Amino acid sequence: MSSVIGLTWELMGNTAYADNCVPTSNFSQQFNRVQQGKVIVIGRISKYPYVVVVPGDEEIKLKSIQQCVTDAFISQNRLGKYIHAGAFDNYASAKELEIVLRSRKLDARVVYFR
Repeated sequence: MSSVIGLTWELMGNTAYADNCVPTSNFSQQFNRVQQGKVIVIGRISKYPYVVVVPGDEEIKLKSIQQCVTDAFISQNRLGKYIHAGAFDNYASAKELEIVLRSRKLDARVVYFR
């Protein structure tokens, strides 16, 4: 099931904040948790290799993203720190979230993690 999140983002200087965040019918607000039996796995999950990231580690940007993607978190790899907005099992679903975040002036991108 795919969908789009309804976000209202405004940029003021270096701060971004979510003014009104109402998910549409198909996107849940959590993209980074999977229940496997009695265990809830949080973070990067191998069967969800398409990840929407926003470069940087600014707390204000993270808090703004978390108003819509409640389980977004800061992570890092060899290229630097980034906000992990969502993980998906297919490119099309990840691209939808990227488009929504980019339309709000955030430098979101879909990356493929092996």
